[in-house]
Amino acid sequence: EKPLSLYVFSTNKETQNAFKSQTSSGSMVVNDAVVHLSVETLPFGGVGASGMGAYHGKYTFTTFSHQKSVLVRDFSAIGEYLGETRYPPYQDWKIKRMGLLLKNRKIPECLSLIPYLACFFLGVGSTFLVKLLAQKFNMFSFSQ
Repeated sequence: EKPLSLYVFSTNKETQNAFKSQTSSGSMVVNDAVVHLSVETLPFGGVGASGMGAYHGKYTFTTFSHQKSVLVRDFSAIGEYLGETRYPPYQDWKIKRMGLLLKNRKIPECLSLIPYLACFFLGVGSTFLVKLLAQKFNMFSFSQ
């Protein structure tokens, strides 16, 4: 049997990479425990019977190919400062901060247009830049 989650506590990168590449598990967390369940973008599931899903076409491949989610906790000063709210004693400020960090926020619809607008303006800007460079270096001659 293979574990649903594998927890590795080590600051040695070689040890972390060895566990990541040489073991098979549903998910893996380095230097922390259970926190990967709170990350919505990490898949959670097991290998084998607990990892079964849909099949046919490309779904057959994804069903029988397990993508192991790996979360590595960094011991940087910022990470430790934000992570300290998880540990007792639980004062009021810690409870308020955790409420803010765990709040599920919806992105306003007007902000969802930003990637499209950025691509549009990048395309327009690159067109003018190419034209300007072509004129400056006489790369294209337009004869009439």
